[in-house]
Amino acid sequence: MSPIPDLIRDLTKGLRKIPAFAGMVKGAGIGLAIAILLIASNASAKTLTFEDKTWEVNPTTGSLVTKIAVRNDLDLEAVAMQAILGIEQFEQDELFDEETAKQINTIASETNQQAQNAHIVVEGNVATEFTPDRNGQGLDIYELRSLIRNSNSSINLPVLISKPTVTLSQINNLGIKELVAVGESDFTGSPKNRIHNINVGAQKFNGLIIDQGKEFSFNKYLGDVDGEHGFLPELVIKKTGVVPEFGGGLCQVSSTAFRAAMNAGVPITARRNHSFAVQYYAPQGTDATIYPGVQDLKFINDTPGRLLVHTKIVGKKLFFEYYGTKDDRNVTFEGPIQYDKKANGAMKATWTRHVAINGETKTQTFNSVYQPPALFHPEEQKETPNPETVATINNQPVTAGTNTTNADPAIQN
Repeated sequence: MSPIPDLIRDLTKGLRKIPAFAGMVKGAGIGLAIAILLIASNASAKTLTFEDKTWEVNPTTGSLVTKIAVRNDLDLEAVAMQAILGIEQFEQDELFDEETAKQINTIASETNQQAQNAHIVVEGNVATEFTPDRNGQGLDIYELRSLIRNSNSSINLPVLISKPTVTLSQINNLGIKELVAVGESDFTGSPKNRIHNINVGAQKFNGLIIDQGKEFSFNKYLGDVDGEHGFLPELVIKKTGVVPEFGGGLCQVSSTAFRAAMNAGVPITARRNHSFAVQYYAPQGTDATIYPGVQDLKFINDTPGRLLVHTKIVGKKLFFEYYGTKDDRNVTFEGPIQYDKKANGAMKATWTRHVAINGETKTQTFNSVYQPPALFHPEEQKETPNPETVATINNQPVTAGTNTTNADPAIQN
């Protein structure tokens, strides 16, 4: 019997005890195991989808790699054989290029999350502590590799799901069981004071519980808007012009709450659009202006139970999440559609929602008329309207099936 295999095995055992070699093999094992998951074989452009997210990947072949999938004695012996005798023991295969690997790594980071148990503490009509339950998610890289190599151009992202041990439905009897709807808006580019006011305003609603059958009033729960209650001056448009006033930017909060209510399919009982199109509220026609004592945003909670409002800010995006009990209502939309656009920035928009439930369909149409920005910024006639402003109210509230008409201008946030 040749002494070489015995020598190799002895060297393998010795090499495992050497930190530098062990670390090299361990690192190679981890790195190459991950890399192998990203192997390509004449792959073409793919569209990957998971829930409401979509990614476009155009995988191309990179370099060859030696496949070491598991760190065990057999692999170590093979490494030693290659190092000492120059005998290649491992298969070679192709890797994706670096850009594709980065794309897939990004998809994994956007998909993976740990399971989260629910927690809620309620005092009166406010949840002073609230953590919703959340499934754990892990991108199945092995399956994704196979799908990319063999599948069609559209791929449902393979994600492994783990369930939390404690859910909302197990720890309260208020009907707060699950996520019912989400509203989202982007305030990128806002100045410091506007961002501050958005944060303070959103926190006013965080944890609020709306009883079943009750009408929600934005202004009621917003409270006083002044320095004593944490707000800072920011631009507000009045009939006399643009002036600093406490609470500028709060329409970001009300517009986000409005979008969540639209998605929830609850009846909207009061809403107005801004005087002119503001970039923070795109797409136009989905905004809701408010000003305490002048204009409010209202809706009725006609869901089967209470609704809990959960607000959060991620980067420069504001989210309103409504937790409660879902029913069989089906919510569909037409639009928002912008039309009759003028060179001076004036435009119109329409947004229609259909809510089908119990064999009946209820429709609400929200028509918005936006005036030329130059009417409010005479010195900026050739520029985009200042998005930090709180505009004036020029439009009547819209109800189902009606058109918006102009009213006397008043201050608005």
